[in-house]
Amino acid sequence: MSRAGRDDRGYASAWTIAVATACWALVGLVVDGGRALRERSDAFGAAAAAARAGVQEIDEVAAVKVEVRLDEARAVAAAEALLARRGYEGEVTVDGLEVTVVVEGETDLRILAAPDVVTYRVAASARAVRGNDIS
Repeated sequence: MSRAGRDDRGYASAWTIAVATACWALVGLVVDGGRALRERSDAFGAAAAAARAGVQEIDEVAAVKVEVRLDEARAVAAAEALLARRGYEGEVTVDGLEVTVVVEGETDLRILAAPDVVTYRVAASARAVRGNDIS
């Protein structure tokens, strides 16, 4: 018995379980949170690069006449090809001299959702605008 006359057997076990659970949650936040942030960043990077690739596709016939216009079909194809190379699918829209790309990605949260695996979905969009000069 303890000095106060109480039996405190098992107190260390409860404390150990609480601390271990808290540590596991912190590791989960760092690892799974990092995965989620990286996926969001990668999705945005892919969307931005695809939008820039699409806005590079000017209409050659219009360019000969010194007009700046995007070739919509080629812009969409260029953006989708870049997304495919990066492992994404997305929606590409062309409006005048503007290309907008919306991408969705996903990653698995393995620690916070243990013992199951939860899929975390992210969405990112980017827009690129072609200038009025032909260069």
